[in-house]
Amino acid sequence: MDSLNQILVVIEYLFLFVIGIQVLYFFVFSFGSLFKFKPLLNVTKDGVKNIIVVIIPGYKEDKIIIDTARNSLIQDYPKDLYQVIICADSFAQHTIDELNTLDVTVMEVSFENSTKAKSVNKALELCSDSNPNIAVVLDSDNIMAPDFLVKMNQAYNQGLKVIQGHRTAKNQNTSFALLDAINEEIGNSIFRKGHRVWGVSSALIGSGMAFDYEYFKKIMSDIEDVAGEDKLVELKVLKEKEPIEYIEDAYVYDEKVSNAQNFSKQRTRWVGVQIYFFKNYFWDGVKELFTKGNIDYFDKVFQMFLIPKVLLIGLMGFLGVLSIFTPLHEAWTNFMIIYFLSLLLAVPRRFYNKRLLVAVLNIPKAILFMVLGILKITKSTASKFEVTEKSVTSED
Repeated sequence: MDSLNQILVVIEYLFLFVIGIQVLYFFVFSFGSLFKFKPLLNVTKDGVKNIIVVIIPGYKEDKIIIDTARNSLIQDYPKDLYQVIICADSFAQHTIDELNTLDVTVMEVSFENSTKAKSVNKALELCSDSNPNIAVVLDSDNIMAPDFLVKMNQAYNQGLKVIQGHRTAKNQNTSFALLDAINEEIGNSIFRKGHRVWGVSSALIGSGMAFDYEYFKKIMSDIEDVAGEDKLVELKVLKEKEPIEYIEDAYVYDEKVSNAQNFSKQRTRWVGVQIYFFKNYFWDGVKELFTKGNIDYFDKVFQMFLIPKVLLIGLMGFLGVLSIFTPLHEAWTNFMIIYFLSLLLAVPRRFYNKRLLVAVLNIPKAILFMVLGILKITKSTASKFEVTEKSVTSED
């Protein structure tokens, strides 16, 4: 019996270590987000207005793409210096016809196995003749703030090749949309602003991103059959030790999921992609750290090791409370407090109102649906271009 107890203690300490480093990781970068960071500045073309191509890939996004296309044309940037390309994969003909009435370039594509990366690469080929300087990538439900391209152009003129804007919610019309909005801002605080405060590269988020055009074309050239193309882009960029900047006041408004089923579907796909990249890149990240001192690259692969924030809420809550009433180590309670404090620090002050409680009350439901979804993850999860059901909403 003593041997069994010793084995259980060893197992618990292993779990304490694995979970503990994740909790401390969240706390360090969440705390960092409370401070301002110094942008990467290297003025090379101050005041120059560059040619920009805005790429919007979509797969069966008929419900939302028209609104996105119309709004993409509302920019405080010279209209003759930016082009909007809609990558129309499996759109209905009536959607194509309506898009063709707008001042956008409609590129119809069809693939046996559709991915966002394939659409983006086709768009990059299409616009090569116009010699763009900057490529901006949006999701099909994204709305750029009117000054977004101005700020991306300013950042590019500082000599930056990879830039992440501030993606934020454009709707909070349901309790789950609010939960999704808060979750996104926590991610912005921890993985973008908090990282930049401590001198580490920002994480990319898949949209609201800008790149030096030629550099992006090179990075994307061999990326095809993977759903998490932004993760692979990020890994390739960081392996080359190219920094990623975060422009906190360059906003892109994103449609948030409105119910538990879509929240679960979206997060399950993300977890599948995360597992794929962890299995394939973690040890390469360790090697890069110890042989080349590449902290940014290791930091990115370490993020693949992290338990998703919402699931970690449930796990820490369960173990923290359980340790109060059982022989479990008291460190579980301490880790629970530290993790919950990390999340609270990362939530922007504007969300501190009575609706925050409504969002918190939906967390157990979100955890349940995520767990059920994760149990359905297959090998193909990281290679499918799936649609998360969304619709156009407006808020006064």
